[in-house]
Amino acid sequence: MKHIIISMILMTGLANAQHPNDHDHDHDHKMSEARKPLKAAEKKEVTSILDKNDELFNAFLKKDNALIEKKAKALAETASQTKMGILKDISAQADKLSTVSGSKSHEANMVAYEAFLKPLIKFVQTYEVDKKFNIFSCPMVKKSWIQDTSVNKDVQNVYAMEMLECGTQDTKF
Repeated sequence: MKHIIISMILMTGLANAQHPNDHDHDHDHKMSEARKPLKAAEKKEVTSILDKNDELFNAFLKKDNALIEKKAKALAETASQTKMGILKDISAQADKLSTVSGSKSHEANMVAYEAFLKPLIKFVQTYEVDKKFNIFSCPMVKKSWIQDTSVNKDVQNVYAMEMLECGTQDTKF
């Protein structure tokens, strides 16, 4: 009897393990269906912010401190200038980027960047932005980020550069 129960448990586990991505795929699909549409002006403005964010993201990947500082300031300026109410949470965090500096440690700069990214990630999850912007996360450092998957198809973990490929693509818009 004990062997039958163990076999049943193992078979159930095996059946679930055969399709591990089905749940993730359904989740991604539902998330993309549930996103709210944007007006053309809103989409243009948020795309500008996301493009500037990707420039900063790529500066972090290059480990170019002067470029990181320059791109952080450009992103802060673009995000803080928005007058659209729908982008107010993103705009409110733009000042965090002004603390990013080429003379600071990577970790200190990432704290500031993450504070800005949190509302931007929430926005991307909620609204229909360009499909090339997807959300990634790393279970090791428990952080999320946005990548332009037309530029970087593979995981590029800017939070843990020593394990650059650690993480998953959470959305597939």
